[in-house]
Amino acid sequence: MPDTEVRLREVLTAAAPDPGTIPASARDCLDRAYEAAYAEDNLGALFFARAGLERAAGADTDTVLALYSVLIAVSQLAGRHSDADGYLTARIRLLRETGQEMQASVEEDLGTLLFREATERDLPLLEAALEQLAEAKAPPGVLADLQLAVAVARSRTGTKPQALKLLEQAVQGYAAGRRPDSLSGALMYLAHTYVVTDHPRRAIATADRLLSLPANRALLASMWLLKANLAAGSGEHDDQALDYALTALELYAACGARKGAVSAAVLVARLSAAAGDGGTSVLAWRVAVQQAERGEVHEELTLRLALGNQLLEAEEYELAREVLEKLLERQERANSGPSDIARTLMSLGHAHRHRGRSADALECWRHAVSEFNAAGEYAEASRALLAIGTLLSRENRGSDAIVCLEAAVAAARKAKDDDTVLPQALHALGHALCEAGDPDGLAQLDEAIRLAREYGASWHEADYCDTRARALWALERGQAAVAAALHAADLYAAADDPGSACNAELFAAHVLAETGQTSAAVTIFRMVLDQPEISRPLVVAANLGLAGALDELGRKRAADRARRAAQEAADG
Repeated sequence: MPDTEVRLREVLTAAAPDPGTIPASARDCLDRAYEAAYAEDNLGALFFARAGLERAAGADTDTVLALYSVLIAVSQLAGRHSDADGYLTARIRLLRETGQEMQASVEEDLGTLLFREATERDLPLLEAALEQLAEAKAPPGVLADLQLAVAVARSRTGTKPQALKLLEQAVQGYAAGRRPDSLSGALMYLAHTYVVTDHPRRAIATADRLLSLPANRALLASMWLLKANLAAGSGEHDDQALDYALTALELYAACGARKGAVSAAVLVARLSAAAGDGGTSVLAWRVAVQQAERGEVHEELTLRLALGNQLLEAEEYELAREVLEKLLERQERANSGPSDIARTLMSLGHAHRHRGRSADALECWRHAVSEFNAAGEYAEASRALLAIGTLLSRENRGSDAIVCLEAAVAAARKAKDDDTVLPQALHALGHALCEAGDPDGLAQLDEAIRLAREYGASWHEADYCDTRARALWALERGQAAVAAALHAADLYAAADDPGSACNAELFAAHVLAETGQTSAAVTIFRMVLDQPEISRPLVVAANLGLAGALDELGRKRAADRARRAAQEAADG
């Protein structure tokens, strides 16, 4: 995705907007004030709105009225209620000076209520005012203000269908009243309400209508992101979704709306990863982290962990280590919770493991176990112990691995909210014990099989039975191993995994051949080869096994045919 990477790098290298640069016109100041308010930068919104008033000479009345609206709304959000009252007085005066008497009277009666999100407690007053205005045949733009306020209050109380109708009426009213800024805001609210009420086509049509208007960048970005999420959710338009999300990211980043930029960058990262483009996904995660840092977004540390994990998936292990080590330092300085620190340690351990630094990986995971236990997350502690045990086993430290796996089982038994971890731990411990020649491992495997059966995890039941067959063979119980392997094959077949079923049968055939039951082995090898859609590696292995068994029986020609079949399969 070269074009995607170019666009992401442009966002990554672009300087942050200078908050002290004041546009020359009142209209541009208004747009910057809207964008700052969208980004929850109340001081910035007040600054630009006041700057707009200072440049209001010669500006159209609608722009000046909109600047006052921003000042009233944001002053309330900032807790400056006396300032809000003063700006409302000035706005009402301008309304009267320009002949908008009914609008002025409504705002005088309702005060600053129309300039904040109404609540359920405000509904009776707003609904009464709306009814009076409708009876008085008020202009559509005046009615729209009340319709929007009532719709917002009803949305907060969960009455979305009623809110939807009022929002549609408000949009019509603002369009008829020629109030473009109010129309844009109402369209954004309407589009999002269509999404939550499961009307995606209407949402997209409303977003497209807003995108055709000269709205500020934050509003436009929100509509591109809405379209991106809907396209991604359908699963049919990922290319479109990616382009929409990139456009939203560019607009959000340009206007300093960091939370929106982070959301858009995360969507780009996930879409790129789903398309198999790990490099672009990593780049998008970097953008998300950068935007979070610039906006002091609370989720910054979470995004850094996501970036580290994406680098692991992209096999950029050294970069992942750098990102995760810095994250760990930040978490420790911020006194992050033990659960968050533990997850970072687990990912950092994987970065070390992939770079061949086993000692560092083990140290990270042991620390993670301690942190998970401190957080009461015993299932995750068990998984961390499983990771330690697996690595120790690969390092040929079998007795140490068994100690860890026993601890994993103990931690799993304490986990009350996770049904999956105990059978996993029992499975790993049982296998390790049997490989070490300890038949007690069979009891662990039997419990894992029983739990998988009780939970309805049919494939895992088959898998654990397969392990039990190999454990029996490690304990030199050949006949029992064959029976267990054939039982596992039946379970795999029932779980719709014919490939694993053939593997289990192939293992049974090899055990029969090794224990001198050559004729029976030949029968099983041929049974494997008779399976439809058998994979090429299985064809090779089964034919080679068959050839060896036929040699043992003195059937050289048949053995040669089997070897030729294996070679042909290997050559493709």
